[in-house]
Amino acid sequence: MQKREKSFGIQMLSVQPDTKPKGCAGCNRKIKDRYLLKALDKYWHEDCLKCACCDCRLGEVGSTLYTKANLILCRRDYLR
Repeated sequence: MQKREKSFGIQMLSVQPDTKPKGCAGCNRKIKDRYLLKALDKYWHEDCLKCACCDCRLGEVGSTLYTKANLILCRRDYLR
């Protein structure tokens, strides 16, 4: 059986000062920054949501990430 390969959207959200800080899916620390990313139904620091191959910050290179073999990838590495 072949593994499914998918693309997912990335949302940049502004952190509301009166809400409880969310935990980052990448580093497990509280997100206290002004902005956070939401992807794969999880919350991330901007620096923590990175491509598993080239380490680029996915929030900076587009609004989509890709998954393949349980890896989070940028478009370029996904297509390779």
